[in-house]
Amino acid sequence: MDLAYLSIEKVEVFVLVLARTAGIFSLVPIFGASQVPAQVRVAMALGLALVLVPLNTAAGAGPIAADVLSMTVLIAKEAIVGLVIGFVAVLVFAAIQAAGDFVDFQAGFTFASMLDPMHGSQTAIAGRFHHLLAGMIFLVTNAHYIMLCGLADSFRLVPLGQLAFSPAAAGGVVDLFAALFAVSLRIAAPVLGAVFLADVAMVIVARAVPQMNILIVGFPLKLGVGMVGMVIALPVAVALMRGTLADIYPYTAGLLRLLTAT
Repeated sequence: MDLAYLSIEKVEVFVLVLARTAGIFSLVPIFGASQVPAQVRVAMALGLALVLVPLNTAAGAGPIAADVLSMTVLIAKEAIVGLVIGFVAVLVFAAIQAAGDFVDFQAGFTFASMLDPMHGSQTAIAGRFHHLLAGMIFLVTNAHYIMLCGLADSFRLVPLGQLAFSPAAAGGVVDLFAALFAVSLRIAAPVLGAVFLADVAMVIVARAVPQMNILIVGFPLKLGVGMVGMVIALPVAVALMRGTLADIYPYTAGLLRLLTAT
């Protein structure tokens, strides 16, 4: 009976851990992209679940469900935890792409929108460039390892079956949005400043030379200033992106702590 009980417990722990890892790989950028075959995502989730199950069974974190309904509730809770971790990573990438969208809007790159195959939507040049650059930095700086370490540590922060919906979590999400919005503005600020100065220069020229068609002259000028500004500000943007991607784990840990706060 003891062996049968242990086997049932391990199966339940495996299912719950798999629910959490599957929630992550359904949202997390790059690994959860629509271009990644579903079989690959399922294989990665299963592999991580097999690795993390011994950690949870050794810690005695295997809750035994009384019935099917209780087990369903536990699975839903673990899937929510995984979705929260993936949601934080998605927000970080969205903030970086938003910086490019700011540049697109101000510099006029939105006139050259292209289809983004990762999201199935129209994305302008700078937004697409920032998103691809963030993905490259994410892999080169081993930020995906940090994310996996955060996944392993999430079982310490939120043990299996211990998720609680705290009202403080809503404030934590708002604070996270505010912090990432500030990051977007810092990344885009150098280019936005250069484009703003170009606008001021065009206004001065328009007042000094009224005969000049400022719209025809100003549009390519803003495009050129935007492109040159992106190139010059690239080292600063990369440094800010790298720091933001490294903060995925602190952001996730802080939000998970709020989810378990009472």
